[in-house]
Amino acid sequence: MHQINKVQNIELIARQRNLFIVLCLISFIITLVVSLKLFTRKERVILIPGLSQEVWVEDKGVSSSYLEESTNMYLPLLLDLDVDSIDWKRNRILAHVSKSDVNYIKSLSAYYARVKEQYKQFSLSTHFALKKLEINSKKLVVIAKGQLISRFGSGGFESEPADYRISFEWLSGKLLLKEFVQIRKGSIVK
Repeated sequence: MHQINKVQNIELIARQRNLFIVLCLISFIITLVVSLKLFTRKERVILIPGLSQEVWVEDKGVSSSYLEESTNMYLPLLLDLDVDSIDWKRNRILAHVSKSDVNYIKSLSAYYARVKEQYKQFSLSTHFALKKLEINSKKLVVIAKGQLISRFGSGGFESEPADYRISFEWLSGKLLLKEFVQIRKGSIVK
């Protein structure tokens, strides 16, 4: 009887061991398949930091809240400048410019080259205090209205109202920057 109990216990332990081995192999295979799926995945989810509102995206464009959040992200890179930060901010912006027309990149590169020269010459730094956004989600255009605050050297200070037009392009599931221009009463300054 004692011998029969030992044999039954050994068989029971062997079955449990075999079951454990099978479960480990299944777990390993599932982990391997999921890992391979993640490595070969082509999708990217892009989130703008600090979304404070619900946004939507469709084939033809984006919601006005998405445009607002994107504009709030790009404005400091375009207008809150000093001599030391211009190159870094230019590189960050140019990574998000539409490449459907070469003029978009040329225009923004020229803008940064022009302001870099001015900022060096006058030891200038600027900050844009946003007051209002006018958003046209159908045309993907935003008008940013606010106050441009400029500091010259160690003592000069100037604050003036300024309006800027930022246009975007919805291309291949991405919202890309097309144009950034200053608006002066009745005209656009490039």
